[in-house]
Amino acid sequence: LYALFLLGQVGIMSLARFFFQWILKFADTPVEGGASITSDAGAITLFSAATVGGVLLLFRVFDGVTDPVAGAVSDRWVAAGKERRKLLLYFLLLPVIGLILCFLPAAEWSITYRWVALVSGMFLFFVGYTFYAIPYWSLIEDYSGADQETKGKLSNLLGAGLLVATGIGFVISPILVNALGYTLAAAIFGIVALGCMAAPYFASPEGLKATPSTSQSEANAFQAFGEAFKNKKFVAVLCLFCGSQMSLTILTSAAPFIATRLLALEESGVALLMGPLLGTSIPFFATTPFFARRFGWERSMVGASIALGLVYACCSIIGKDLFISPVFTACILFASGGPMIALLLGLEGLAIAECASEGETKSTSVYFGLFNLGVKILNGVAIFIAGIFAEASRGELGDTAIRGMTTAAGGCLFLGVAGYFLIRRGSRKQ
Repeated sequence: LYALFLLGQVGIMSLARFFFQWILKFADTPVEGGASITSDAGAITLFSAATVGGVLLLFRVFDGVTDPVAGAVSDRWVAAGKERRKLLLYFLLLPVIGLILCFLPAAEWSITYRWVALVSGMFLFFVGYTFYAIPYWSLIEDYSGADQETKGKLSNLLGAGLLVATGIGFVISPILVNALGYTLAAAIFGIVALGCMAAPYFASPEGLKATPSTSQSEANAFQAFGEAFKNKKFVAVLCLFCGSQMSLTILTSAAPFIATRLLALEESGVALLMGPLLGTSIPFFATTPFFARRFGWERSMVGASIALGLVYACCSIIGKDLFISPVFTACILFASGGPMIALLLGLEGLAIAECASEGETKSTSVYFGLFNLGVKILNGVAIFIAGIFAEASRGELGDTAIRGMTTAAGGCLFLGVAGYFLIRRGSRKQ
């Protein structure tokens, strides 16, 4: 049952990682003949990377606004006596179709048709992602009941699934993109993810009932929203979430540029960076419950954010041969961040579920929705920043702009920690 639950996160996050890892690189594809777009740096490309980053930012704001709505729909669905897991089957097809549409435009298409396909794909992708992910993540509460140990395990699986999906994106997707092109690679990812995303429906424990708690039944969405925003612990921890997720988004977008520009490798060379990271992070998930018990999940997340920020700041030296060779140096730096990434991802679900359980409404899906609202909007900012750096790397700044992506990733973590301490200090004074 745990394996089936894990597959859902692997599936939806594989789609997300493929999208964020390759969308700017796809937009920056050189065009020879046919309708073309001239980027700010003067290159003839399929799209302007900076413009795509701007469109993504707008979509992330729209997408973020739908998250609390999805949370409210999910909780009201349960309050009506229905099983939350059924929502997964209703929405799992939308993000797959959206991903394929985003990577469908070709050089021979007119500029108008390219934008129509891209924008339509983004709409379906983000709406489908939201209305699948929020109910799915909320199953932590449904499937664990009052068992804290089970809740911790399911939370850890969500973090592990995200990291496995990131590894799949870095290791497998470059091979497929090199061999088959963006469109076929996206289609293959979508088909495989479809089966994975259906798996959590069958992970339901025996005897699970959809009967909601009294507080959940009587609560309305506005009451739950207000309660969540008044929960200073949740808002403070949300700052940590946003910082860590923004940093991961920027680094994911930067990885293909690091491999091809700073290390002079092919796109498939991204796997050389992810191998060490996965090698140190995946085993570390086994220790996440220990850190949560020994230091508390809040302190563990703060410490991991600070340490990871320092690692990302040091990534600005990538391209230099401080340790044997530039590639080996990059591998060491990526491996150094693995344990902290595992800790942050493994504690996310537990932290949100715990914050939700402290309120009167116990609207887990609404809390997950608000979590996604903040993360998605700031992730939109993150990929917009990455797009600006990518565009600037074609100009006078060159490789300095690419190194700037890793510095920005570290800065996001430090800003998240600063926001956490400001809010938590204010709440304690009250």
